[in-house]
Amino acid sequence: YIFMKKTISTVFIALMAFGAFAQQKVLFKLAPEDNKPIKYEVINKMDVDGPQTLIMDMQMHLDLTFNQANDTLLNVTGKYTSAKMDLDAGMMTASFDSSKEPETEMEKAFSSQFKPLLENTLTYTMNKSGKVLEVDFPNVSEQIFDKSSINSMGVVYPSHPIAVGESWTSESGMEQLGVTAKAKYTVLEKAAEGYKIDSDVVLEDATGNSVGTVKGYFIVHPKTFLTVASSTETSLSMQGATIKSTNDLKIIQ
Repeated sequence: YIFMKKTISTVFIALMAFGAFAQQKVLFKLAPEDNKPIKYEVINKMDVDGPQTLIMDMQMHLDLTFNQANDTLLNVTGKYTSAKMDLDAGMMTASFDSSKEPETEMEKAFSSQFKPLLENTLTYTMNKSGKVLEVDFPNVSEQIFDKSSINSMGVVYPSHPIAVGESWTSESGMEQLGVTAKAKYTVLEKAAEGYKIDSDVVLEDATGNSVGTVKGYFIVHPKTFLTVASSTETSLSMQGATIKSTNDLKIIQ
């Protein structure tokens, strides 16, 4: 009886300890290492169904370097090092690879469009909660680079500590599309590679009507809270067209 009582007591204490650990709150706050470039691979697949049908696959490599601006802000510089694209627009197909010399007129046209993206430096400022404040990408057109796409590379964290299972919300504008992204994030679990965060975003037009969703997850580093990997699926209906896309991001060596 005494042995059973001690066993039950031990199990109860262990369960309490595990429960306390599971509910441990953490302040998610960006803490990158200064001047250490992080290499990302971004793979985007897009399918547009409408007056103009379009299928596009794109793979890009991006180096990001972080520096402390002050106690609350980070300065970030980005350099795209490569770009590959396959395009199918029904009657027209085209490919582009920045590592190869363009040969056809179509390849040369794409090369001239991508050249500013690859030759210029992206800079932006963000606070340590992950909110992007200012973006500058000189000589790069909006057709090639949407400034609001920076928001899709990470999570905007709350200002208070959170535990596994807890949720919070964030809102940002996507000016090029003319929509507002209203996100709900939930910490799903903590694994060896970092925290897995569910992302559920509703896209609303200027009148407040839902025009699409972005659903997926982010894995963020357990100490720096930078994105290690992410995978999202977007569904958007605007101006008579339906756009479906997937976006996968990961750190590469």
